[in-house]
Amino acid sequence: MQMYVNYYDREVKLDDENSTIGIVLYKDKKQSMVEMTLPQNNSQIFASKYTTVLPSKDELRKLLDK
Repeated sequence: MQMYVNYYDREVKLDDENSTIGIVLYKDKKQSMVEMTLPQNNSQIFASKYTTVLPSKDELRKLLDK
């Protein structure tokens, strides 16, 4: 996932856009998984102007389990 986030930021993202984040949501019959990744050397997440906060991993996992 990190490789794709870094590639997108280098090759696709426009200069006026915030850095890309990656979110993986996975669900099978026995478990759910949520993983998030930031671009290399980035410690901040800037959410869309329509969303003020990203859901936590636990909140996303609960949505997957519904």
